[in-house]
Amino acid sequence: MTPAAPIPDSVIFEKTATHRMVWVDVARVVACILIIANHMAFYSAELYRWVWAEFLAARTPFFLLVAGYFVGRGSFGSLDGRLFLWKRSWFLLRPYLIWGMAAAVLIGWSPLHEYYESYVPLYAWLRGEPGSGFWPALAAFARCMGIAGHPVDAPMWFLRDIIIYTAVAPLLHRLGSYLLWVGLLMLSLNYFALDLADHDYPIANSLGFFLLGMFISRYPLTDLTAAVRRYAVSFLLCTLVLTWWLVGHRDQHNSMLIALGMLGLMSLAILFTEWFPRAARWVAGLAPACFFIFGTHYIVIILLRESGWITLKGTSWDVLWLCLVPVIFSVLAGLFFCMRRLVPRLVPVLAAYGK
Repeated sequence: MTPAAPIPDSVIFEKTATHRMVWVDVARVVACILIIANHMAFYSAELYRWVWAEFLAARTPFFLLVAGYFVGRGSFGSLDGRLFLWKRSWFLLRPYLIWGMAAAVLIGWSPLHEYYESYVPLYAWLRGEPGSGFWPALAAFARCMGIAGHPVDAPMWFLRDIIIYTAVAPLLHRLGSYLLWVGLLMLSLNYFALDLADHDYPIANSLGFFLLGMFISRYPLTDLTAAVRRYAVSFLLCTLVLTWWLVGHRDQHNSMLIALGMLGLMSLAILFTEWFPRAARWVAGLAPACFFIFGTHYIVIILLRESGWITLKGTSWDVLWLCLVPVIFSVLAGLFFCMRRLVPRLVPVLAAYGK
């Protein structure tokens, strides 16, 4: 029997129009969908147990790792001569501020918002309620924007962290080989920081994954891809088994499991690209919309709840959730591509894409 011909390297090493490898953009899309699923799953205890366990898939840590890698590769400016990468940070800061303001207007006042209590002084002052003051309102507004508080556009906390780390990347770059050791130290402190801050501030694990990305940026992406591909099936199987196990053992979660889950996510994207190259190219084509979806999907979810439309419980909600996650992703992705075609000048400002 003649053995099957091996898949040519060009399939998993192929690059998109943005010069990323196809599998990287596939992983970005998968992580984006998991982020939406996580925020939608809050309304079902059973679903949340499963989707929370899927935190192994390392949704936001994957983006921190990728950001650190491409910053470390010099994709956004030299790390040797400048103290700060202001241009790249400003490019990300504009849409961050815009969606933060939009969320403050559209959903920050809602008692259904997870962090509503921390924003109350702002809206009390705006309504002119007795006893409200300007300085408490200003502090609450700062919390809305992610300064000493959780951003009102909840999923944008990790973007705030990326903006800060990117700005100071030339300083971090001077750590040299110590990037690995400092990054691992930050990861080991993950849940101490998370319990104390709850994303009110850049936390240890987000810095750890960014530093890890900067450290591995010394290796070409082709080499890293080949290394992960060699053990991709094993990484993916471990992720699936641990996901099932964590459903009943939430207290066992830690940063090292997230790191393993990140390898599982990368393995899934690489194998999907290798086995289904045409579908992978199509999925990768959706990746430019990811930032826009990050900025808007939580606003959509809270508005749906405020409308009273999301009122189902139990099994009915679980079925609706399975439908709404891809619908929300598809609608927002569609809006992005319409915007890119009809008003392309808005794309860099609202979606941090292009120039």
